[in-house]
Amino acid sequence: MESLRYDARDAGLHRPHLFVGGRNLYPLPLSGPRASGRLLPGRRMEPRPVRCVHGPLGLHGYRSLDDPLREGAWCQNPRARMAAYSPSGRLRGVSQRALRGRRAEGPPRRPAPQDQLTGRMTTRPPQAFTDAQRMELRSYVELAGEAIAQFWPMRTFIHHNPLHGLETLSFEQAVARGTELFGACGYLSNDTYRRYFRQGRIREEDVRTALHPMAGDKRVTFGSLEVSHQDVLAASLIHGILDPTTSKPSHTPDGDPEAPSRIEAWLASALGNQVVGTPPALAPWPSSDLPRRETLGAWCDRTLGTSIVETLNRELVKWASAFLDEGEVSWSMPEREQTFYRAWKTLARHDLTLRLLGISEAPAKIQALPHRPEEALLQSLMQLGIPKSAWEEYLARHLSAMPGWSGYIKWRAHQSDHPWQEQFPIDLVKYLAVRLFYERELVDQACRSQLGLAGNTGDIAAYIDHHPHAYWFRREWIAGRLSSDATAIGKNLAASDRRHDHAQWEEAGRRQYEAVLNEHQARAIRRGADRLLRLAQALSVPLESVVTTAPSDARTILQWLEDFPPSHHGAVWLEAFEGSHRHQLLSELQTAAQQPPSTPSLGEGDSGSRPLAQVVFCIDVRSEVFRRHLEDRGGYETLGLAGFFGVPLYYQPFNAHHTVTHCPVLLKPKNHVRELPRSYHGVLAERHKTAAQLAEAAHTLLHDLKENVVTPYVMVEALGWFFSLPFFGKTLLPRWYHAIGRWLREMLTPAMATTLTVDKLSREEAEEMVAAEQRGQIREILRARFGLSGPTLSPTLLESIRRNALGQADPTGSEVAALLSLTTENEQALYRDLREHQRISPRGVSERLDRITQTGFSVSEQTYFVEAALRLMGLTSNFSRMVIFCAHGSTSQNNPYESALDCGACGGNQGLPNARAIAAMANHPAVRAQLLARGITIPGDTHFLAAQHDTTTDRVRIVDLEDVPATHRKDLQRLLTDLDEAGTQASLERNRALGQVAAPSDSRRSRLLAQRRSEDWSEVRPEWGLSRNSAMIIGRRALTQPVDLRGRAFLHSYDHRQDASGKLLEAIMTAPLVVAQWINMEHYFSTVDNEVYGSSSKVYHNVVGRIGVMTGVWSDLRIGLPAQTVLNGGEPYHEPMRLLAIIEAPPARIRAIVDRHPLLEQLVTLVALDPQDNRFYHYDPSGEWRGGDTNDARVHTASHEGN
Repeated sequence: MESLRYDARDAGLHRPHLFVGGRNLYPLPLSGPRASGRLLPGRRMEPRPVRCVHGPLGLHGYRSLDDPLREGAWCQNPRARMAAYSPSGRLRGVSQRALRGRRAEGPPRRPAPQDQLTGRMTTRPPQAFTDAQRMELRSYVELAGEAIAQFWPMRTFIHHNPLHGLETLSFEQAVARGTELFGACGYLSNDTYRRYFRQGRIREEDVRTALHPMAGDKRVTFGSLEVSHQDVLAASLIHGILDPTTSKPSHTPDGDPEAPSRIEAWLASALGNQVVGTPPALAPWPSSDLPRRETLGAWCDRTLGTSIVETLNRELVKWASAFLDEGEVSWSMPEREQTFYRAWKTLARHDLTLRLLGISEAPAKIQALPHRPEEALLQSLMQLGIPKSAWEEYLARHLSAMPGWSGYIKWRAHQSDHPWQEQFPIDLVKYLAVRLFYERELVDQACRSQLGLAGNTGDIAAYIDHHPHAYWFRREWIAGRLSSDATAIGKNLAASDRRHDHAQWEEAGRRQYEAVLNEHQARAIRRGADRLLRLAQALSVPLESVVTTAPSDARTILQWLEDFPPSHHGAVWLEAFEGSHRHQLLSELQTAAQQPPSTPSLGEGDSGSRPLAQVVFCIDVRSEVFRRHLEDRGGYETLGLAGFFGVPLYYQPFNAHHTVTHCPVLLKPKNHVRELPRSYHGVLAERHKTAAQLAEAAHTLLHDLKENVVTPYVMVEALGWFFSLPFFGKTLLPRWYHAIGRWLREMLTPAMATTLTVDKLSREEAEEMVAAEQRGQIREILRARFGLSGPTLSPTLLESIRRNALGQADPTGSEVAALLSLTTENEQALYRDLREHQRISPRGVSERLDRITQTGFSVSEQTYFVEAALRLMGLTSNFSRMVIFCAHGSTSQNNPYESALDCGACGGNQGLPNARAIAAMANHPAVRAQLLARGITIPGDTHFLAAQHDTTTDRVRIVDLEDVPATHRKDLQRLLTDLDEAGTQASLERNRALGQVAAPSDSRRSRLLAQRRSEDWSEVRPEWGLSRNSAMIIGRRALTQPVDLRGRAFLHSYDHRQDASGKLLEAIMTAPLVVAQWINMEHYFSTVDNEVYGSSSKVYHNVVGRIGVMTGVWSDLRIGLPAQTVLNGGEPYHEPMRLLAIIEAPPARIRAIVDRHPLLEQLVTLVALDPQDNRFYHYDPSGEWRGGDTNDARVHTASHEGN
């Protein structure tokens, strides 16, 4: 039997925890400010064992409470938590008295109504809810939030799949769900795909291959031509027979102008009343499905012509943007420390907007809302009449109304250590509590005003069932699909005192619906004749033979077309598009794979064939261009590795106050690295510190003046001329302006060499450092307070005082009091001051030691990271004299999306600190000694360096040159020259892609164009970034070196011969490959629907709260990439297709990894290059490896190797 304990927070804000076997198993998000709580005495309970279905990756599954392997793993899956509740909302097997614990606010409330959370809803708000009901609601909200992807703040833009929460579905299902929730397009337009087909970028054989699974074997005779199901579908797809955007044929196949009317007459005679097509329905879905299909606010908008959803969005943007602000606004929102819901509850009572919206007695209603957001949300769900079975779907639709704000709130709620979240808590429950309050009031107002009904699901469903024609008439009228006469009738009924007369609405609707039904058959005949005419033209069928088609065959053809509407074409086009791209890429790689390598692969050469240098780049697609041009210089080998180089760390630049996370968001670092001046730069370091302090003070003063009520009027006159200099300089002469700025900075603060704190101090060294710091603090206090100095302050005395402050008994303590002439009371006051204000206490020492011991890496940690990086790349022998870890970053001005152009593997930051860290580790003698013991021999003359590639200007900067041995200076000079020339050629290639063409010989102009793009603050497209990415290739460089991949492939080095267990490949496939898929999906969805999944044009963006951008003065938080990143003149520049993963490894090894991580086969298209026969094999959804070309029926039969 286990114990259940409740963790209470201050101010009456609870955060329930379940403690089973001493483990905190189910912490709910805070409903209030973070505070130190205490555990209350637990009550005993005997939980009921519950089984949970494991998720696709087993990430959320749990076992029963009596499972010895997972003792106490209670309800870690939100869907599993649902199974733990009884129909009444009580937690199964848990004492309700024990679960409620101790209330920390107000007197106990009266019991809730018996029917408050059963299937039937009452409109009477309950008086109280149990803790179990609140916890259950939070689980429903968590489930609803699964459809919303987390959105990281803009300063660390993270590429992500906007449908990440739907990845357990098939791609087609996820796209359809995204369309349902967000109203987005999941594919390019059919016209765009048809243009690609005409251009030869999509092959007809790939179209037919994509159609094969949905085409039956039946064949019919159309005129004089026998056609198959696939022939008809292919013609419809390629020629747009059903697509309304496709223009009608300008002439008939044989030039007969009477052909359409003759075909129409023949079809009417042949089909009679058996027309193909579905008549319009009175209702889009049964009334019982209403809360699962749309929110009541959306129902009112589509039925009554209101704008409730827009009003909800406007109000929530107003409150959320003010609450979530992180220092952008001058006057911050008051009461934020109370949490989002309570701050809104405090302030909204004074908001005049509520009166303008028509909400009666709004202040009193808000005042009467419960103190807890869970209870407010439960009340709203009850008043709206939403049955519990529809809660998840209903709440998901509310969250999807603004996925940007919802996604950011979801992200922040999961960041328990985020300083803004700790101080100003917010989560989806609080957000929904506010949103549904507005909805319940506005819906009730609209329904009572226009229908004479209460605004809840029960009354609305009854209205739909009892007045179906009136309901149909209202929706068609609001949608603008009725004739002008019918529209006039609707306006008259709505404007008169008969708007509540359902009988008149029903009669008007019945007449209009019957007219539409009568017209349906004639329209179906005209539509069918037009489709047959288009099909005849597409298949070159003579007109005179069309009318000879058997009626049954004509009906079959029309049904085939009807069952394959244009909305279903996108998935087929995408499959064909990907197949054509895969065929082209594999053909190029197949040629390269069957050629003997022109240069030895890594580890294959002897000691006499060492390359001039080995340069390790990030797997970023932009690195492929630079790598290709560097290798063309001769003598270089390049490798690919994730841009944080396998070293997760917190980085604190010199003179910075905060650390920055440098690793993928999937990881959390344990080590801190600081940038420090080199020891010989003492004076210069002080100069830099002084300059930084002055700059910070000036910046603070400037903002204080700007944010004051009065001073801005004076500043315009006094300082306006000063701000005109950067304004005109950045606009008219950006290159000169930045050159002068760099010169001034060099004059004031010359460049200073720095180093990183890579080595970790031992425990003894850290303790001595803390003791020295504390003795220094004590010395300063004694000087300031008692005027003591010189020999009086001996080390022995300082140590004695320190030990006394720490509570460590010291027999010389009385000597301290005597020397300082202190009374016992004053002596104790001194020690109290040292403990409380100077942090010279056991707790202070422990915290300081923790910070120090987290700084740097131990030798064993350094060895681990270096070995892992080298083995992942397959670089374990044949080292060159110089190995460069080349990170990357981007340079641009006035660009909120700047971090999206930096290294995603470094959390949206530039990767130079990671490169410097791993280079320093690899140069460490102790690390090399341990590597030697593990089978990796690094020659004594091999030196590791760090560099950074600017992807906008294609310039490479090598750092820490002070550490390069004199014996390597000549090699270094050649490397610098070749890097500069490779950058020039890469810049020429990128300029052509950007439409800024420079002659191949005009390298200077190419460099200037790139430099200007990085410095021009009006430039909306400094570079294309990762657009056009389409594949990730995991294998040796020899596979791809002969091929121009045109900057479209992520390249990760891997040598299957050094990974017999497959563990290295599994690490690559479950980390870098997943991140590449996120990047690919971000670009895919931002291209196919830039308004919904992307962020539209940068021109209209406004930064909000330092967390993201909005379009105009209010909008959803824009979640994707801007149009300037993926579109060119309104047409797609990025070619949206799912990531193709090509892996050089035995297929059986890959298959074993996919079996352990089945989600991989849904995320990417897998292709294996079998080292045994140098042939490509495509992983079929059935689990078989087939020939790389999908038309190839050969099945891979290689024996399954041990893994």
